[in-house]
Amino acid sequence: MFSVFISEKYNLLQAKSTWHPFEKLTFFVAFLLGSLLTHNSVVPFLILVGISVFFFIQGLTLKDLLQIAALPMSFMLLAIFSIICIISRENFEAIYLIKLGSYYIGFSDLSLDKGIHIMGKAMGAMFAFYFLILTCPIDEIEYLLRKMKLPDLLIELFVLSFRFITILLSFSRQCYLSQKKRMAYLSFGSSVRALGMLVSSVLIKSLIHADFSHQALLNRGYKGEMKFLDTHGSLQVKRLIFPTILMIGLIALGQLKL
Repeated sequence: MFSVFISEKYNLLQAKSTWHPFEKLTFFVAFLLGSLLTHNSVVPFLILVGISVFFFIQGLTLKDLLQIAALPMSFMLLAIFSIICIISRENFEAIYLIKLGSYYIGFSDLSLDKGIHIMGKAMGAMFAFYFLILTCPIDEIEYLLRKMKLPDLLIELFVLSFRFITILLSFSRQCYLSQKKRMAYLSFGSSVRALGMLVSSVLIKSLIHADFSHQALLNRGYKGEMKFLDTHGSLQVKRLIFPTILMIGLIALGQLKL
């Protein structure tokens, strides 16, 4: 759901990017494998900087980038903290150590290095997904899924789910702003009631819209299979040379102990 919101809000990258979908997919795979298969923190840092610079060139600001990275980063930091922090009943060698009751709490060189390494890999993989989400509109993702020979049922469910989530997110924001302007969240009790009304309204709206969409499909000759117009040109293999070289280079650089 979070990725759908990002895709809808920052779709200016989708409009500006005119690459073939398989080019974008190849770059995504290069960034993802480079981040996950690395044994050092240099490669994820390079991927992070490279994708960020690309976003800035395409029109995103630093504030936009921080907004889309804030939510996953908060969960990521909690997970990394649990790796870095060591809790033990016995004293141990550490960079920083405090004693609370009968427990020693701190972090060592090894736990800090491991936490930074995992953090770098997670950040690189996250920005790789952002690259794919922000440069590929829904029709290109559907095109890639069809070329990968996924079952038609799964593709249609994906497309419909994406569309419904987008509509429900928009409707939820409208309802929330309407309630907020009417002072519905001034106290805890009123906030609970307003939230319940919001959830019920979204549920009713989703059921009504699902029925309208089904009737619209039937009126347009839907017989259990959705047809999509292929507007993408032929792929030139030479345009995959650079992302392939980039993939090999990132994986090779990631195997070095830096």
